[in-house]
Amino acid sequence: MAVRPITVSQLNEYLARIVGTDPLLSSVTVRGEASGVKYHSSGHVYFALVDEQSRLNCFLPANYVRTLDFQLTDGMDVTLNGGVSVFKKGGSYSLYVRHIETAGEGSLAIAFEKMKKRLAAEGLFDPAHKKDLPAFPRKIGVITASTGAAVRDILKIIRTRNDVCDVTVFPTPVQGEGAAEQIAASIDFVNENCRDIDVLIVGRGGGSAEDLWAFNEECVARSIYASRIPVISAVGHEIDWSISDLAADRRAETPTAAAQMAVPDTGELREQLEKMQMDLGQQLNNRVMYYSMMAENMARTLKDQEGARIKELGTRVESLKTVLAENDPRTILASGYAIVEDGGGHVVTSADAVAAGKEYKVTFAEGWATARFDERGGEGNE
Repeated sequence: MAVRPITVSQLNEYLARIVGTDPLLSSVTVRGEASGVKYHSSGHVYFALVDEQSRLNCFLPANYVRTLDFQLTDGMDVTLNGGVSVFKKGGSYSLYVRHIETAGEGSLAIAFEKMKKRLAAEGLFDPAHKKDLPAFPRKIGVITASTGAAVRDILKIIRTRNDVCDVTVFPTPVQGEGAAEQIAASIDFVNENCRDIDVLIVGRGGGSAEDLWAFNEECVARSIYASRIPVISAVGHEIDWSISDLAADRRAETPTAAAQMAVPDTGELREQLEKMQMDLGQQLNNRVMYYSMMAENMARTLKDQEGARIKELGTRVESLKTVLAENDPRTILASGYAIVEDGGGHVVTSADAVAAGKEYKVTFAEGWATARFDERGGEGNE
């Protein structure tokens, strides 16, 4: 006889009843590492308890959260006590935490610090090795999962900010077994085969500590360090730090920030160029106006100086004319004086030069006449 089928809800209700009445599951103590800690606006805390092979979803109620004297964070090694309950609507189960104790750093956090110290000693994080990002890249390479928010955000931001830069996505698993090796292989592939890539964005969106762990693997850090292409590491959210962040040439807080970092905003650049053009035009106009005013002032000054010089020269000419007029022989002759010249046309200025019986020319103010002198005498003689 066939078994009568039941609904999904009936099955989940049955499982919830079985789990809820199990004496072990109603009060169980579990130790592991906190991961994916999220403080909800309601005050509740949602997180997972993980070890190297498994994870357990956990719920910490707000009334217990308020009594804690520490902040629960990813990587904490904690011991939890609570009861397992089934979420009938979703068909999942979680640990309803009633008590929590911390036991120090978790294994993932310890492994992170050990690798960080070892690679730092080798110089993989040395600032002197980090390359500058090109100011105007022509092509961006993106190594991330082909689906998910990270690749969508990166493509959206780059296309919004820059209309001249091309983007090539190299789909690569970013979590799970073998993800680290595939990320490293993608970085190596792009460096060896894509000479036109100017900047490489390597990363993924947020997740739990174990979700992001592929970016803490040594092979990824070494591929980033060896990359000839500048690498921007964009893993998780602002609070998440990975080994790839330390090895990369630049670290972005999120994939969105990486896209903004990788390319300049061509819209802003055009606005800046237009403003610079306007400023240069205004400066040129101001400079032309300034030199025009200087030229006009110089012309006016030269004209004034020329006028003053002409006036000065005119005054001098008039003065010389007066002097010439005053010393004009005709003026002197008009006063009753005369000029005596010998036969050679030489002016006779002394009575001693007069020879008796010779003829001399005597010039008056009006006309001239010849004369002979019979007598002569010196100064003071009558």
